[in-house]
Amino acid sequence: MESYARNFVKVSVVSIVIGMLLGLGMASSEVMLRYLPVHTHLLLVGFMANMIFGVGYHIIPRFQGHAIIPWAWATLHFYLSLVGLILMLTGWSLRLNGMGMLWVLPLGGGLEFVGVLIFLVIMWRGLSPLKVAK
Repeated sequence: MESYARNFVKVSVVSIVIGMLLGLGMASSEVMLRYLPVHTHLLLVGFMANMIFGVGYHIIPRFQGHAIIPWAWATLHFYLSLVGLILMLTGWSLRLNGMGMLWVLPLGGGLEFVGVLIFLVIMWRGLSPLKVAK
């Protein structure tokens, strides 16, 4: 498995553990319920999306029978997604505690969105038929 795909899976596994711990905290304390957006984002983007990215980057080339992934773009996608996730989780936490810095949340979301667009382009190119020179 390529390092960028492995990194997405690692972030995914760490995200589900942290998300589940936060969920346990929410279940045991009403005060913690305010962190529902953090919990949700951690599980949906941190766990699910990163697992899809990692597995997609690993499996699609094998289904297609040829390499489709420019490693530099996939690596850029990983770092944009990671920084975006951290900023989103931080931004939600700051907003929920009334601590200002409202720019952190949309910046994180924007980085995540650019990462998703990179994934779209890579997958779209990879799922297109391979052109054979005649």
